[in-house]
Amino acid sequence: MGRHPSLFISIALVLAFATAGLTAEPAEVVAAKARRWEPVSLEPFADSIHHAVALFEGQRPPYRQYPPEQIIHIAENLLARQNPDGGWPKNLDWTRAFSPNELARSFRGTDGQESKSTLDNKNTWSQVAYLAQVYRQTGLQRYAAAAVRGLEYILAGQHASGGWRGSDVEAVTFNDDVMTGVLATLKTVLEDRELYVFVDEPLRSRVKGAYDRGLVCLLRCQIKVGNRLTAWAQQHDHESLAPIWARVFEPPAIVTRESVGVVRFLMSIDNPPPAVIRAVESAVAWFDRVKIIGLRIEEVKAEPVHFPYQWSDLERIEVRDSQAPPIWTRFYDLQTEAPIFCTRQRVITSAYTDLSRERRTGYDWYGDWPAELLEKEYPAWRWKWRPAHNGP
Repeated sequence: MGRHPSLFISIALVLAFATAGLTAEPAEVVAAKARRWEPVSLEPFADSIHHAVALFEGQRPPYRQYPPEQIIHIAENLLARQNPDGGWPKNLDWTRAFSPNELARSFRGTDGQESKSTLDNKNTWSQVAYLAQVYRQTGLQRYAAAAVRGLEYILAGQHASGGWRGSDVEAVTFNDDVMTGVLATLKTVLEDRELYVFVDEPLRSRVKGAYDRGLVCLLRCQIKVGNRLTAWAQQHDHESLAPIWARVFEPPAIVTRESVGVVRFLMSIDNPPPAVIRAVESAVAWFDRVKIIGLRIEEVKAEPVHFPYQWSDLERIEVRDSQAPPIWTRFYDLQTEAPIFCTRQRVITSAYTDLSRERRTGYDWYGDWPAELLEKEYPAWRWKWRPAHNGP
């Protein structure tokens, strides 16, 4: 059979028009992209972007990224990847300058999952907050509508416990700021009517109910050792609210990093009721009690290697140093309150050196997370809300 060039040209034209139809942008978006806008912080997307680029050498992705001031380009990425249920997938670089063809087809997250909606890795509530700020600047209804769909996803995801889950385990989740991020977003919806002007009263009423139930759940999850309140775990069972396993290297434990986020959220509540004051003061006392003196973590150069979930050219080691500022471990034993670590083989240990290099460099086992809270934020909060207890 002979070739017919005109046939191939016709097919090419049809495909070109079809592609153009899939990727054509509304005139209002084209016009908005040509304007200057105030940058919207990308910090809430930091976890997602980090996971998306972690496998590239030096975490330098081989593609162009939008700068913070290109808020329309970034917002359009969010709209392109919002799922029908209103949520968003995790571990994507929302600043990536996708080609029209890339935006016209679906893609997978870097963890191998399909584009499944989740609150994990500071996800979905961050998109809602970002789109609300873009809407405030632009007035484009498409961003308000997407934010409302995101709120609907969040409300639908609340369990009878009052809590929300991440993606690792079915549990009330404090890891990746799931609980605190959701509650802070709902709190802003209720308090900042100018930012969330597009939220109507029936939806606002549902947000209020979800927020109240979530706050009760958060307070009930605070862990007791004996009769003393301490802090929170990464994951709590929906029924008993007891700490449970998350990933294989995340055992049931009292945690510092996530608990700092909980305390900061509680301190953001105006005119805090006694239960909130008690929770804050108990957690702050626990942070101070379990701090580690005379130790620092040093990063040293090491042979570059690709691990399954990261690229690394460093090693982290413990160094005894009497002049080092206080430091904390991520996990503390539920009974003894002693520092613990955990391998990918689910082996709990008290020795940091028992961890493999991949685990030492691929997870934050040590940090100064409570330092600024103890030194500045809590004293300021105490002077504001506990004046009768501040002394002369």
